[in-house]
Amino acid sequence: MISRMIEASTRNPVWVLFLLSLLGLLGLRSATTLPVDAVPDITGVQVMVATHTGAMDPEEIETTVTYPIEAELAGIQNVTEIRSITKYGLSQVNVIFDDSMDVYFARQLIAERLQSVSAALPEGLKPEMGAVTTGLGEVVMYSVEAKPGSELAKRPPEDRLRYLRTIQDWVIRPVMKTVPGVAEVDSNGGFQKAIFIYFDPAKLISQGIGPVALVQLLEESGMNRGGGYIERENRRIIVKNNARFQSVDELNRFPVRIHAIGAPERLGDLALVREGNRPRVGSATHNAEETVLGTILMRTGANSRTVAHDSIEKMKTLDLPDDVQVKVLYARSYLVDATIKTVAKNLIEGGVLVIVVLLLIAGNFRAALIVSMAIPLSMLAALLGMERLGISANLMSLGAIDFGLIVDGSVVVIENILRKMEEEPETMEEKGKLHLILEAMREVSGPVITGLSIIMIVYVPILLLTGIEGKMFRPMAITVLLALAASLVIALLVMPSLALLFLKKPKPHKASLFGYISNAFEPVLEYAIRHPYKITGGSLSVFLVSVGLFFTLGANFLPEFDEKDLVIGLTRNADISMDATMDQQKRSEEVIMKFPEVDTVFSRIGTPESATDPMGIHLADTFVILKKDYDEWPERIDGRHYTKGELYEAISQEIDKAVPGQESSPTQPIAMRFNEMLEGSRADLSLRIFGPDLKSLMEYIQKSEEILREIDGVVEVSADALTALRSSPVLEFRPRPQDMTYWGIDSAGIGQAFEIAMAGHQIASYYEQDRRFPIILRMKEESREDLKMASRLPVDLPDGGVVPLSDVASLQLMEQVTTISRINSRRYSSLAIYIQDRDIQSVVEEADKRIREELQLPDNFTIEWAGQYKNLERARLRILTIIPLTLILIFLLLYQSLSDLRQALLVLSCIPMAISGGILLLWIRQIPFSVSA
Repeated sequence: MISRMIEASTRNPVWVLFLLSLLGLLGLRSATTLPVDAVPDITGVQVMVATHTGAMDPEEIETTVTYPIEAELAGIQNVTEIRSITKYGLSQVNVIFDDSMDVYFARQLIAERLQSVSAALPEGLKPEMGAVTTGLGEVVMYSVEAKPGSELAKRPPEDRLRYLRTIQDWVIRPVMKTVPGVAEVDSNGGFQKAIFIYFDPAKLISQGIGPVALVQLLEESGMNRGGGYIERENRRIIVKNNARFQSVDELNRFPVRIHAIGAPERLGDLALVREGNRPRVGSATHNAEETVLGTILMRTGANSRTVAHDSIEKMKTLDLPDDVQVKVLYARSYLVDATIKTVAKNLIEGGVLVIVVLLLIAGNFRAALIVSMAIPLSMLAALLGMERLGISANLMSLGAIDFGLIVDGSVVVIENILRKMEEEPETMEEKGKLHLILEAMREVSGPVITGLSIIMIVYVPILLLTGIEGKMFRPMAITVLLALAASLVIALLVMPSLALLFLKKPKPHKASLFGYISNAFEPVLEYAIRHPYKITGGSLSVFLVSVGLFFTLGANFLPEFDEKDLVIGLTRNADISMDATMDQQKRSEEVIMKFPEVDTVFSRIGTPESATDPMGIHLADTFVILKKDYDEWPERIDGRHYTKGELYEAISQEIDKAVPGQESSPTQPIAMRFNEMLEGSRADLSLRIFGPDLKSLMEYIQKSEEILREIDGVVEVSADALTALRSSPVLEFRPRPQDMTYWGIDSAGIGQAFEIAMAGHQIASYYEQDRRFPIILRMKEESREDLKMASRLPVDLPDGGVVPLSDVASLQLMEQVTTISRINSRRYSSLAIYIQDRDIQSVVEEADKRIREELQLPDNFTIEWAGQYKNLERARLRILTIIPLTLILIFLLLYQSLSDLRQALLVLSCIPMAISGGILLLWIRQIPFSVSA
């Protein structure tokens, strides 16, 4: 059948050219619509469920919110893992599915379960699913700033930042969400505007009114109600009451108590009503100044380059006030464009090199040009297949294509046709060029099919990889297989037609480079044939030496991808205030900005609006955007620039000197998000200790940290930024049952009054055109911060009047855990471990042995190593299955082609010899073994 196809295509070269033109057009169209990214998206199918819990403490949230949600979601089909983080004000549950699950179907199933579990949660709490995005979702980050020299820039920082946050939330964010491919626009930093009613507890007591009664009065009075409609003079008129509070002055004049004699008591007499800021759980900075930060999150499956470009173009059309500007701080499009340039440069250079080599070896310009056509045609076919299969163009999928393999079959075909033309000119004259080409094809079609099939078989088992390594390498394998399959078709069906049309009878033979190479190789080959035992013994010795060297290499999961920028994670004491955090962050950024390699610096601190990143205010992601022109980098060491690792070390040392008491850790923008979404930790390697008791977990983690600091190659060990157990001061009040009985009140009434006073309660909304701001009732700041004053909080009595909180409850200051992490309902704490100049495998083996020996954990406590080591172990087990399978498939194909067992084994023996070369090169370069190697 193949012979008939070859003959049909060769006899109809015009149709072949037409089909090639069609392939070219379709391939070019695919090239313009193909999703483009820097690296494959290795995050799996997962859905985040966030519940904002107001003022509840972490242990209460874990019991009443996190655990019920985990238990309800655990029964969903195809769930592989459920991770959760519980912290002050937030419960975040991440549900991870296997790769066969459709993300939208997964969200549908979760939405159904959330409806069921909502009734079991504390009143007023509503769990919500996060945006449909992935680890590659953060495509653009921008700051909203006052224009230099404007009136806004001269306003006090608090007023300016409140105004800018309002512009971000109500002007910029709604517009940016309309960009195709955008899933969410996150906000961080600045101050969220609100109207506050700060009541004075002493004045409330003097009027005999408590915060609960005041809330009921304000809520009922500030509510609009409908009155139906009336008909008058043949017209329908809608009836409504408009009780909504229209201004701060109106709130001040609102009557709270009306006396029979004298003026009424107004709200302004009992409380301070003014515009203020909602409590902050996050902030942002840019070049050591506070700013408002926006983050554009791309929808799963969208084209990151297109979304980033469209978002930046959309920003140019924003209708902003004259004194406000938007500045792009980070755009994924740069990294994607740089990756495209790198891939394109490598492909062009490879193509040119192949053509030059073909010309030198073949000595025939037309033949070299015809063979080189296999490269663009195979690439266009591969792009067409990638588009149909939903594979993005990235450094892995395109960078692995080897042009030498692509032209391999075409070289054999054209070389044999040239040889036939040169050796059998009389046949071509008698029977024609077509007959000679078909004769040449019959001779080499079998070997060409066998050779390329063996190469393709090598890539097929990669499709069996699972987990992260599967997501990373499967697109590469599919792309290479598409290109090789296309090259095989081109070699068999296209090259004969092109040879018939364009290949002329070769001129009298001239010595080519291939001839010189052959002449030089002949004595070497002759020596090898005359001394088979020496050659075989030497080869076997090299192989055995390489096997020994292999076990000294160590192992990493994957080599690091250079994103050209840095993220420095800064961790501070868990009980630090927001003001202290901002002061330390600004001073740290001032240090970073002194380095001439740095272009700009910005950071996000704490949790953003959407709670996609559940950080506390003691954590800061500091994005260090580096200058891309290395000529602008000064020479530092031995007349050369810093490497990125050396630059981080220098920055870290300077920060430690200028702002002591912080822990720093290096990562990169994409790598940080990948690690966080894949393993729940940002570090490449982390130690997890599971156990039921929080206090014991903290003790074991602290001891493990001391042990790890002594391990050679470990340069930094710190409590994991997101999942480590941390404690901070907690002000707790405990109702006294005997006093409650005496006054005839219950704990619910006390708790409600305490929550209103300390956390605040929204009683209505205040509108400025289409912008809505909450009106919040809360005890005045001086009373909230003074324990003695806070104990005077009035608590409503059932029959009217109030009693001070101190008469029915006790207040005490204590230490309590502020972050609780769980995997599959098991509590754990973790350490982030950073390694330099040593492979992960040997570090883990040494550390694991020492920790188990020195800690002697109880039976209900377990250790787990997460991050790259966990992935490496899974990949290694898979590879141990894949390699034998690959060798068996190659052997079967060789045996089928050669029909001789000894010859098949002889050819197969080339593989271990080839492996020896790879191992020796890794050893010489001191590169650890990895999945990609």
